[in-house]
Amino acid sequence: MTQYFYPLFIGLLFFSASLSAAPLIPAKSFDAKASVVEIEVTQATYSYKIPWIVGNTQTRKNGIILSGKRILTTADGLSGQYLCRIRKGGQSRHFTAQLLWIDYHTNIALLEVEDPSFWNDMRPVKLASKLPLRGDLQIYRWRSGRIESRAAEIIRLYIGSSKTSYIRHLSLAVSSEISAAGWAEVVIDKNRLIGLTSSGSDNRLTILPAPFIKNVLAAREGPNPPGAAFFDFDWMDGKNPALVRSKGFPKLGEGVVITEIGKRGLSKNTLRTGDILYEIDGFSIDNDGKYIDPDYGRLSMNGLATRSHFAGQSVTMKVWRDGTETSIDYKLPQADFEKSVIPEQCFDRAPEYLITGGLVFQPLTGPLMRSLGQETSLLLDYYEEAPPIGDRGGLIVLSMVLPDDYNRGYESARLLVVDQINEQKIESLEEVEAALQNPIDGYHRILFMPDEALVHMVLDADELEAATQRILERYRIPKPSFLGETDAAN
Repeated sequence: MTQYFYPLFIGLLFFSASLSAAPLIPAKSFDAKASVVEIEVTQATYSYKIPWIVGNTQTRKNGIILSGKRILTTADGLSGQYLCRIRKGGQSRHFTAQLLWIDYHTNIALLEVEDPSFWNDMRPVKLASKLPLRGDLQIYRWRSGRIESRAAEIIRLYIGSSKTSYIRHLSLAVSSEISAAGWAEVVIDKNRLIGLTSSGSDNRLTILPAPFIKNVLAAREGPNPPGAAFFDFDWMDGKNPALVRSKGFPKLGEGVVITEIGKRGLSKNTLRTGDILYEIDGFSIDNDGKYIDPDYGRLSMNGLATRSHFAGQSVTMKVWRDGTETSIDYKLPQADFEKSVIPEQCFDRAPEYLITGGLVFQPLTGPLMRSLGQETSLLLDYYEEAPPIGDRGGLIVLSMVLPDDYNRGYESARLLVVDQINEQKIESLEEVEAALQNPIDGYHRILFMPDEALVHMVLDADELEAATQRILERYRIPKPSFLGETDAAN
């Protein structure tokens, strides 16, 4: 009996010694209470229909702790914020947070909290470098002071548009029974951050994916952080055999046809309309505008602008032009709302307007058109889809007329796009203001675009100032204009 016990005892000693010599590795698991926070945003709200009215509202969303004492969330819902408070661990106490960095094009924001006690017991998470193609995920958020957790199932990966911009990037669609989601709920696979929800409808959620977020944050850390890139050209598929044969293109099943360049005013670049584009950054483009991604399979070529590149970088493209294969360097332009004739978004600023003689002038913007809803005229829809060709940098619309004896006969005029005032072409409110300093023979002559129902207006120049002041007092409007960041009252 003893001779068998002794070797066993020695073996146990060696096994015990080997365990004590090995470093202790704590179990890695996701602790939502230590990593997910609730964000309360108080922000200014504006009425684009009545642009001088300012209100405020509160938005609640989620955030996740990153290394470096940073809080990651989506940019959606942060425009106009003037107070941001954070709760952790279901506590009633609020910590004031500051906006460290925000990019509306990528829909990513970072917050920070200066109070050192906030960071006690908080645990940062790591962003996944690669997304799973299938399987189940877990969604977390704070709700009524408690962590809510719901399962999610991966539907597909695809190239989608940013929630807050027109740029396109990798997106993840999942299904889940979680309700009223889309406010940066945290999506986890084991202990890795897969992404943040950006929108949700009918048990389907769109996820802003961690690999995309990771690339954007890494680029931000470098010198001269680049902006988000965008392919500023339109294309049609090359499926029609006659279309391809007419250009003499020999590669069957490959390539798309470039139909328009520089629609958003970002870049004319090196492409030409009529080019057949069949390779981008070393990836072959099929006749449906898709390429084979080494990680995620068949995806739209539109995502190659943001896959691993940023604005200012050059991407090699191969096109068929004038019967020959041509290689070009396409310099990726930076996404910029202000370069569009009709800016799609106007974040972090009040709507601009100018009231003169009861006529309310506003820049034609995406927020204005969305605020009008079904009231938007067909002509305004036309300008949004096909903005005027030429060097006009913006459009000004007569949005409404505040009735007064001075503007009698024009009271029903609304939503008319201005062409000229006193024979000066109008592209901005500053130009409206300047043109009104130069009446013609004692009158202000306002000419609208040719297709408008009302062609022109004529107003008495000498009575304009008194009429404007009277109308402001009658309608209790605090000031006659707001011209944006250059406004002296701002």
